[in-house]
Amino acid sequence: MYRMVVSGKFSVFLFLLCFCISGYGASFLCTSNSSVVENFICSESSLSKKDTEMALIYQQLLGRKIYVLSKQELIAEQRKWLRDRNACTSLECLNKIYDSRIGTLREYQSYVYEVKVSPPLCIDTVISGIGPRLEGADPKQFGTSIHYKNYVSGVSYSYIPAISERSRINDPVKVCLVSRFENCPKGDDRGKTYRATNLRTKESWELPDSQHICGGA
Repeated sequence: MYRMVVSGKFSVFLFLLCFCISGYGASFLCTSNSSVVENFICSESSLSKKDTEMALIYQQLLGRKIYVLSKQELIAEQRKWLRDRNACTSLECLNKIYDSRIGTLREYQSYVYEVKVSPPLCIDTVISGIGPRLEGADPKQFGTSIHYKNYVSGVSYSYIPAISERSRINDPVKVCLVSRFENCPKGDDRGKTYRATNLRTKESWELPDSQHICGGA
């Protein structure tokens, strides 16, 4: 006996699906043990395609480090969506809930996200400037900034003794680009993260090149 309460032709159709399931490429394995809703998705090619599309976008987003949406938040959202989907008792409900979820996930695809640069892109240069994060402020209270002769810079809201106390102008450094952001507005490439090693002191630090990432976030 099914726990889901359905009525009319939809109920009769689902009952028949228990004995004859025809798969159209859903994101899950269609078997005789599938749930009532899953069986219905397996039988409807349009729903199967939507399920596959939704699953592909979701898996892609799980692999991204989205700036305004954590992986945990995305997973929690998807679990709630699955509960809502499994409560559907009509084709209209299923189509509506899939269209809504696909639309939301497509919007997330346009969000700014961080990607690792592998292998890191490195260059040998020298330190051209050391100072506070805010001009004229105390770095111990407001953070450290550093500039390199190749026009790359780094900034931190924290005080970094390896820079502010033990590094000097013209110290040789190896600077490596280790991450950047995708989906940035055209011409806005803020938010690159660089790992630098002072070749004199042998100390290293990893800092973004701006107080904000691209888009001003």
